Amino acid sequence: MVATSRSSSSSQAAETPSGKDDNVVRMKDTMVCLPIVYGSVAFFLGKKADEYHTHKWTLYVRGPNNEDLSLCIEKVIFQLHPSFTQPVRELTEPPFEVTERGWGEFEAQIRIVWKDSKEKPTIVNHGIKLYPNSGSSGPPNANSSKEPVLSESYDEVVFTDPREEFGQQLMQIASSPKISFSDSAVQECMSKLYNDEEDFQILLEASNFLKCELEKVKKRMQGVLEEMTLVDEQLLQAVRRDTATKSNTTYSVTESAKTKTTSTVSTTKKTSKQGASDQVTHGSKKQKVS
Repeated sequence: MVATSRSSSSSQAAETPSGKDDNVVRMKDTMVCLPIVYGSVAFFLGKKADEYHTHKWTLYVRGPNNEDLSLCIEKVIFQLHPSFTQPVRELTEPPFEVTERGWGEFEAQIRIVWKDSKEKPTIVNHGIKLYPNSGSSGPPNANSSKEPVLSESYDEVVFTDPREEFGQQLMQIASSPKISFSDSAVQECMSKLYNDEEDFQILLEASNFLKCELEKVKKRMQGVLEEMTLVDEQLLQAVRRDTATKSNTTYSVTESAKTKTTSTVSTTKKTSKQGASDQVTHGSKKQKVS
């Protein structure tokens, strides 16, 4: 039975204090991300169980692929339930784990102290699960399972401008030797390893999908541009035809106006000549009379 969660939160990330008296060389403008996994795995004791010891569980901090975190971790402090004889456990060497027996679920605190004392300790909380699909401890032997109950979380601790020596230690962890758990049964439960392959495949598929969609959009835009160009050409031709029609109409009207003007001028001339002729005739008549 496995219950896992994954986050990329730096809410518990160590912050590097500026420290005016710090003369050590720092990796300026640099952020180093350290992935960690913390959690618990519980085994039902079955016939070996009693009223107060129904399960055997292990609380731990490990690398996503079981890397050796001791390169940068000074110690890990586990704060258990106060009902335990020794509720505070401090480990300075890997594997960073605590194994106990009990009957109830509770929330434990894990404090990670880094080898660089200038870095603030990272504190996380983890609820130890004994029973599958259960939010409470329940009575002894309730919701028991022959399968181990694994509950763990993935997180990333971000170091800003770390000291150069500490930064180099952080970057060496990926290639460090693998660390095994003390209990082989616990080790067998760690088949769930965290890597970026799955995320890379998801991002690759998303990238390919976006490329296809962009190509489709480009083709649609190209079609729209071609249609717009065709419409522009049709509009231009229509405007030209309209302009030509108006020009011919104007020419006809002008010619008609010219014709009418010419006719008017001719009529005026004829009238003037007739008037002059009448005046001459009238004068002649007067001369004859006298």
